[in-house]
Amino acid sequence: MKTTVFIFATLHPKKDSFEKVSEIIKSIIDNTRKEIGCIEFNLCEDFEKKKLYLYEQWRDELSITKHFTYDYTLKAIENLKDYQEKETEVIKMKKIK
Repeated sequence: MKTTVFIFATLHPKKDSFEKVSEIIKSIIDNTRKEIGCIEFNLCEDFEKKKLYLYEQWRDELSITKHFTYDYTLKAIENLKDYQEKETEVIKMKKIK
């Protein structure tokens, strides 16, 4: 049985790079939402505009693995490196009820 996977990722933009990090993620949203296996892919921000968050839902682990092979995803990951204080924190979860 395939297990639906939920991802909660925290992005840490440098002080003056909040909008740039937001733009990089926004540039992949439409393509990501069209991927087979993507159920939900949302970008959120905190009220202080200090951190960005990705809330994702995927059909299964294979869908996530495939997501990280697409050129637009790889390019976004590479572009984020110069604009973040530290690496993106990723939490993978599964629903228990």
